[in-house]
Amino acid sequence: MDRWVNAIAQDLLEVPHLHLTLTTDDVLRPFFHEQRSLLKVLLTAATQAVREGLGDLYPGVRVGLIVVIHTFGRDLGFKPHVHLVLTQGGLKDDAWVEIEGVPGGRLAAKWRYLLCKQLRQARPHDPALHRAIEPGYRDHRGFQVYPDSFYPKGLEAAKYIGRYLGHPPLATSHLTAYNGQQVTYWYIDTATDEKQNVTCSALDFISRLVPHIPPKGMQLVRYVGLYARNIKRQCAELAQAALETLRTQMPLFALEPFVKLFQSPTWRERIKASFGYDPLACPRCGRILELAEIWEPQHGHVWMKRWLETHRLRKAARDALMELREAVRAGRYQQLAFNFDTS
Repeated sequence: MDRWVNAIAQDLLEVPHLHLTLTTDDVLRPFFHEQRSLLKVLLTAATQAVREGLGDLYPGVRVGLIVVIHTFGRDLGFKPHVHLVLTQGGLKDDAWVEIEGVPGGRLAAKWRYLLCKQLRQARPHDPALHRAIEPGYRDHRGFQVYPDSFYPKGLEAAKYIGRYLGHPPLATSHLTAYNGQQVTYWYIDTATDEKQNVTCSALDFISRLVPHIPPKGMQLVRYVGLYARNIKRQCAELAQAALETLRTQMPLFALEPFVKLFQSPTWRERIKASFGYDPLACPRCGRILELAEIWEPQHGHVWMKRWLETHRLRKAARDALMELREAVRAGRYQQLAFNFDTS
């Protein structure tokens, strides 16, 4: 995941990014659960809604979009929704144009209309889905757009995307107990903002996780606009040139057009950050453990820290043993002297 975030960071512009969350109505969730292919409609509808919503306010401005599908909520329920990261600005006639914000109400209306329309088109002969769409469309409270976060730099946006794509439906830190039969975990309820503890059987716990495994080959991420795979390099050069021109004209303009990569943490550093302890430090004396050797039953020693030194000692011992055998055969055992100097 760290390597993947580094790869994304190379393509993201070092400009402010906005994070939006687009939700779906409860009545539609069973249909997404039964027919997983409908999840791709979320990608197309969310992308089109944002592009049309921004196009009405900023005609001709091309922004960068990264769209991600999630199917799980904090309580492990099946709640498909879309996370969307977009540049707070875009290209228009080789010039960089800043975007002040995204109108949540107008975007929510477009999102509701396009999603329901494309679901009807994807399943034209599904009367149950059509009947479920009608009350959800009229009520419209389930189709919301939340402007969750703001990232001043592209690198922060890349870290966010990696964190959201990489984490499982339930973090291991939320698992508090397992006795071989029952699992206990906790989550923060979004409605009450209170901690909820849940205890269930192991099979029930597994059954709550399995629906969030995406089907093989399903696209869960889409890159659009300035971040589209086929034109991202060309767009990046134009955008960076436009940002450099803007920064030259405005010395106080604090945007750096070139992204900075960060070093991927090692296994030891990740353990420290996640669990708060050093896996190589002895809990009693505090000394740092070192790998001395690797031994395999069939092949013996595969690796040693002091391999060359050990090899020299073994060779010296083997040569001394051969010399001893020759001396015994020749009757010179009493006069034999050994030299184990391995230097």
